[in-house]
Amino acid sequence: MAVSNVSGNSSSGTNASSLNAASAEELSQRFLAMLTAQMRNQDPLNPLDNAELTSQLAQISTVTGVSQLNSTMEWLGYSMGSLQATESASLVGRKVLLSGNALTLAEGKADGGYVLSIPVENAELVVKNADGTEVARKKLKDVEAGTHTFTWDGTDAKGTQLDDGEYTFEVQVGEGTQVGVAPTLSLTQIASVRPSSGATTVVDSRGNIVNLSNVYQIW
Repeated sequence: MAVSNVSGNSSSGTNASSLNAASAEELSQRFLAMLTAQMRNQDPLNPLDNAELTSQLAQISTVTGVSQLNSTMEWLGYSMGSLQATESASLVGRKVLLSGNALTLAEGKADGGYVLSIPVENAELVVKNADGTEVARKKLKDVEAGTHTFTWDGTDAKGTQLDDGEYTFEVQVGEGTQVGVAPTLSLTQIASVRPSSGATTVVDSRGNIVNLSNVYQIW
């Protein structure tokens, strides 16, 4: 799928470039024809002076240059999109950390991540079930600034093993009245890539569509 998209983009880019090149040539020819007609029909008593002629010729270069610049920029845009699509296709099937709070418990284990902008004294993982009820709370060891990952063993506060399935989580930082919530990251798998002329997006195994720039880590 990705290779097909790349070919399509390259073809479109070539067509756009050729079209703009032709447009630039047409503009130049039209401008020269108008200038020639102006010189042929000029008033002998008030002929076109050198300064005005130079100005007219400079306008031809400007019009042609702008058109060629637009053509070049469009070609670069298509080329960058094709390159990004090719690179993004290699993500399919890979595990990644994306912005989110989903936590999948499978075979008694669930992985996730969080981001700390500054070091904190205390960080706790709070896990909730589908109803939003807190089912587990664990102290996290990584409290320095940076991106961190964790593995939850699927047990609640009493040590009881919970059923496999989908949960949500948050990471609370600080203590007492100074408790805040850190940005959380979901571990998921890339199912497909959606290249476009703008930002490339990926679809994860949960069906979420995420901007490629929101991928924090890849395995």
